[in-house]
Amino acid sequence: MEYILELKGITKRFGSLTANDKINLAVRKGTVHAVIGENGAGKSTLMNVISGLYRPDEGELFVRKKKVSFRNPSDASRAGIGMVHQEFMLFPELTVLDNIMMGYEKRKMGLFLDKKMIRKQVETICEEYHFNIPLDEVVQDLSVSMLQQVEIVKILYRGVDIIIFDEPTSVLTPQGIEGLFDAIRFLVKHGKTVLFITHKLKEVMEISDDITVLKNGHYVNTVTPQQTDEHDLATMMVGREVLMTVRKEEKQCGEVLLEVKNLSVSDYEGRAKLDDVSFCLRKGEILGIAGVAGSGQQELVESLFGLRKSSGGQVLFGGKDITHLNCRNHRLCHIGYVPQDRISEGINREASLWENAIMGYHIVKGFQSRYFLNRKQAVSFTERIIEQFNVKAASTNLKIKTLSGGNIQKLIVGREFLQDNSLLIIEDPTRGIDIGAIEFIWKKIESLAAAGTAILLVSHELNEVMEVSDRILVMYDGQLYDGGGHGEKTETEIGLLMTGGGIL
Repeated sequence: MEYILELKGITKRFGSLTANDKINLAVRKGTVHAVIGENGAGKSTLMNVISGLYRPDEGELFVRKKKVSFRNPSDASRAGIGMVHQEFMLFPELTVLDNIMMGYEKRKMGLFLDKKMIRKQVETICEEYHFNIPLDEVVQDLSVSMLQQVEIVKILYRGVDIIIFDEPTSVLTPQGIEGLFDAIRFLVKHGKTVLFITHKLKEVMEISDDITVLKNGHYVNTVTPQQTDEHDLATMMVGREVLMTVRKEEKQCGEVLLEVKNLSVSDYEGRAKLDDVSFCLRKGEILGIAGVAGSGQQELVESLFGLRKSSGGQVLFGGKDITHLNCRNHRLCHIGYVPQDRISEGINREASLWENAIMGYHIVKGFQSRYFLNRKQAVSFTERIIEQFNVKAASTNLKIKTLSGGNIQKLIVGREFLQDNSLLIIEDPTRGIDIGAIEFIWKKIESLAAAGTAILLVSHELNEVMEVSDRILVMYDGQLYDGGGHGEKTETEIGLLMTGGGIL
């Protein structure tokens, strides 16, 4: 059996925390090898070791039976390893071609940029692997699924044979996921090897040849899809039985709390992003909004929370016009917000856990003194979040940037869920978190709604919208369409609406 990549006794520490503890991993050439585990299991750290972002403290790494030591990602790239990150590493204001060649420019006579040769090489790659991407388009104008293709072509241009995908399906439609899987199968057919990092066990079972489970920084087991099922994988990951369903019971929602009338919103360049949108949300109701990224969900949420001005229409909250209120006043109305971009909008990376935990809390709850921040009260609230939402952190004084993405997400969700809001606007609440935490957050959303909180759930995870929502709306090209009540439409039917199919 030919192994293209082998890890032997890999250990990586961050101070007193051991993220990877003597991990062994063997990846067969020309296969899709999934690596799964809870947040804090060590998946991202291990992938960062493989891709050259981190250097291991102990252990050995072999590529094609040859021992290697990477100082940086460029070293890994020269060894044939590339990574498609969950947060795309692209420059939005540059063209696709400029992004692909960035850092790997070909030059004539060692001096002059040979863009003609680069274009020809990229076009050959696109033709060989069946990618149809507009090389002269500016990246910021492309869809999420197209951006993903750009990332794949970018690392293929660098000549890699081992491709790491980190949570690649987090913002794709069912059709987009199938398109990605077709691309992965095609890559493997042409001799590439894929490492696939995800929390979605259904996808793991569909696309993988081998599956490795990590838990608390340790290796647990490697199995094939034929040897296991989703239930057993979840049990290995979490250490207990996990039920990924929400028990929906008949309930009577209260009076209308949020009413949106003929809302229109433009982007920062004046282009219309929302066109005459109207809907209402009742107390105790969970209203889910599905849609392909870029369809207008972001502009809708930002206008509802006072982050963006509308160009027309009205937003009523409890009968009061809040259309032009700022974020602070939205918070004073007891409206909470979980942003989709947890790094740029949800936290201050350089601040501590407790400083991030009281964002918004200081406005709504306040402190015992009007003039001095009560450190004890702030830390106590932070500890409640850590305990109730299982945030893996050694201290409330740690800088939040030291946490994994999933643990940052849990802290943000906990911060908003524990503030007794009347309305929660939630974007992608379970993005990048493990299966056990997803189950917990779904149940928490349901319990908040049962207690009377109105929930507006905007998620790129269609299964999440379908499982949790009482009622579904689909956003396409800046307009909303009826997605039916809970269980009324199939995943395929809603996925079709998300791409404009079936709309009269």
